[in-house]
Order: sequence, then C-alpha cells, then structure tokens
Amino acid sequence: MFELTEKDLENMKNHKYKTTGYSTLDNKMNPFWTYCANLLPYKYSPNMVTLTGSFCHLFGVFIIVFYDYTLSKELPNYVYFVFALMLFLGQTFDAIDGKHARNTNRSSSLGQLMDHGCDAMDNFTFCIMICQSHLLGPMISCFVEIGIQQNYYAYTLEENFTGVIRTNTNDFGVTEIQFLSMILCLFPIFDRHFLDYFEFFGTIKINILMFYITLIFSIVTNTYLIITDSNGLKDAWNKWNKMIPLCIFNFFEFLASRFIIFNKYAYFILILNGLYYTLFAAKLIICNMSKKKINNFDIDMIIYDVLIGIGYLIKNEFLEKIIFCLLTLWLIYRFNVVIVGTIKKLLNYLKMSF
Repeated sequence: MFELTEKDLENMKNHKYKTTGYSTLDNKMNPFWTYCANLLPYKYSPNMVTLTGSFCHLFGVFIIVFYDYTLSKELPNYVYFVFALMLFLGQTFDAIDGKHARNTNRSSSLGQLMDHGCDAMDNFTFCIMICQSHLLGPMISCFVEIGIQQNYYAYTLEENFTGVIRTNTNDFGVTEIQFLSMILCLFPIFDRHFLDYFEFFGTIKINILMFYITLIFSIVTNTYLIITDSNGLKDAWNKWNKMIPLCIFNFFEFLASRFIIFNKYAYFILILNGLYYTLFAAKLIICNMSKKKINNFDIDMIIYDVLIGIGYLIKNEFLEKIIFCLLTLWLIYRFNVVIVGTIKKLLNYLKMSF
C-alpha cells in the first residue's frame, strides 16, 4: 500500500520546483497568461484554477459519449470546435495557476502535486479528442494513448534522477504540443477526411503512420532521457528498469484492446486505462517530491494486469464487462486512498485549505 511518513511530508513541503525554462512560444504567450492571471479574484484558489483546466479537458471528452463509443464515427462540426476550445482553456488555466499562486502568495508543494497530477490526466483526454477528430478507431487510439503515456512517464521519471522537470527540448515542448493538438482538432471542420489524402509508399495510411511515429518517438525519447542522464551502462540500466512496470501495464492495455467488447466500448476502456495511468503517474510524482523509493511492484498495476490477463485468456463478453466493472470500483477506491488521501495529509501538514 502507499503510505506517507512524517519525513515524506516534510520532504514534500521543502520540495523545490525546477524546470528547463520557457520555450520561444511560452515567452510569446506569457503576456496573455499574465493578464489572465491578474483577472482572477483572490478567493479563487490556485488549486481550483488547476482543477478548472482539467475539467475543461474532461468536458471535451464527455461530449463524445452522446455520439460515439468507438472513436470512429463522424461528429457534428461544433464538437471539433469545442475540442479545440477546451484544449485552449485547459492550456490557459494550466499556465496561470502558478502565476495566480505567486500573485496571491499561496505557492505550495500541494500546487505542484495538483499541477503535475492533472497534467497526467490531461494526457489521455487530449489523446482521445484528437483520435476522435480524425476517426483513428479503437486500435490505433489505444497505441497512441500508450505512446503518450510512455513519453510523460519518462519525463516525470527524469525529474526523479535530475531534480529538474523538462518542459521543452530544443525549444519544442508542452505549449507547442498543445497548440498542435488544437489545430488537429479543428481540421475536420474544414475537411472531414483531411488525413485520408495522405498515403506513404502507396499503401500506408496516415493513421497507421501516426501509430508508428508515436511508438518510435516514445522509444527514442525514453532512451535519450535515460542515456543523457546516466553515467555508464550500469547506471542507465538501473534507471531504465524503472520503466519496466509501465511497459508491462502498456502490454496489458494492448491485451485489453483484444477484448470482444473493446471495439464497441473503446471510449470507456481508454478512459479507464488513462485514469489507471494517472494513478501510477501521480504516485511517481509523489515519490519525486517526497524522495520516497519508487516501488517496481505496484499493487494497482498488478491487479489491473491480472484481471485483464484473465479476461484475455477466457474470452467471454459477460466476464469482460464484469472485469471492467471491478477495475472501475478498485480505481475509485484507490483514487480516494492514494490521491485524495495524500492531498488531505499534505493540507493538514501544511496547515492550509484547498
């Protein structure tokens, strides 16, 4: 189980937030973000600003439930506009929460935990919106989600080694990816079959290529981060093996995509997978801040892997539904214990309100 000691809480309180700095686009957006931060009233707490950004992303994903569970059906044009708008609002709230905290003298370690925990959740929401916008379908959407999980986890793991959060590489980072995501969501408004026009080597469709690009990019990113932060092969291996539990989880996510019910309910299953990933990433973020040892044998990963493995082997539609219901109930329980529990403990320790 995931327990925090008095020493862990003290380490979280004293944790210093360090990044690789702003990109060129960040600097161009900063005047707008500063203006928005100055508009926020004092009673609107920085943590609520962070949550509002995530709620924007969740709202964008929620709209899909009224039209399609497979991520392969065309939606009304207004939905794609809402996707882009929610991504923009989410980006804005994410950028101004820290500024609002500094403006009101309420910066805290809880703010960092909230910010990066919500970022982990936002990963799967913008993934689903993009995949739905371009009708990538259940299987490709699953692989894209896995690739995004690998990248974010690798960057978060890097902080555990270096104490610095990488916000951009070669002047390309989070803000650039967010704007690219907005543009991709808007394309279907002007041409619903935009990606269908692109073929490579005469046979490879762009949606298949996106899978390969995501997969290769995640592997290259992980290898690059680990090698550049390591002293020799032994040190590189000791760091890379921290990725193994996530790789195993990703493998079982792939097995879940082979379930009988997956093609009919991909939307719900990808959300569930994304929330389990959010739980794993949140624990890594807590370990980074508290200097707690990363546990390679995570109880939540084991339960997910075992239940998905059973469902994959037996191949029964009713059993698959039972498995996902059990996984949902376990997830709700563990979110309350790990994430809500940590927030409550930190609030009490810091003697502050949310």
